Amino acid sequence: MTYIQLYPVLNALPQISHHEQLPSDAHELIRCLDTTETERLFVLVKRGDHLSILKTFTLHLEIGDKYVCNSYDFPMKVLSWFPKALEDFRRPPAEGGLHAGAMTSADEDVDGELLCVQSTTDGYCIVNRSRQSPIGSGVSYMPTDLSLSSHFLYRLGFLDQWKSLGERYERGEL
Repeated sequence: MTYIQLYPVLNALPQISHHEQLPSDAHELIRCLDTTETERLFVLVKRGDHLSILKTFTLHLEIGDKYVCNSYDFPMKVLSWFPKALEDFRRPPAEGGLHAGAMTSADEDVDGELLCVQSTTDGYCIVNRSRQSPIGSGVSYMPTDLSLSSHFLYRLGFLDQWKSLGERYERGEL
């Protein structure tokens, strides 16, 4: 898929290659296991004014297991922004929400990074158009996008944990 780069792309944060080997400037906030399909561990890591969301899992290949740790970077304010943006995205049109069938929200400036919420086949995606995707790195522009299933967000409690962090962020406790 080809993406059009609408905004300047910020420099990438140094990549974290393992969730148990964080750089000295990083502090783990929470971790939550998504067992929706295959086990994927999500670890939210504070890095100064930024949040890195690590998604780790093990690929079971014929040649052996392979550990994968993808890092998705956002401004720390995403902690309080995302739950509200998701609620607005899900609001019915009759209650002031997006038009019926909308697949994406408008881009919003969140501490200098342009973010939006999108619908996926089984949940939602946070897109950061100001950051290059770690998966598409080196190819061409591809925004950072982190997909989260509805089951993981609502039934497994990840959104509640996220909201709690957002409240702490707004109180200046992080």
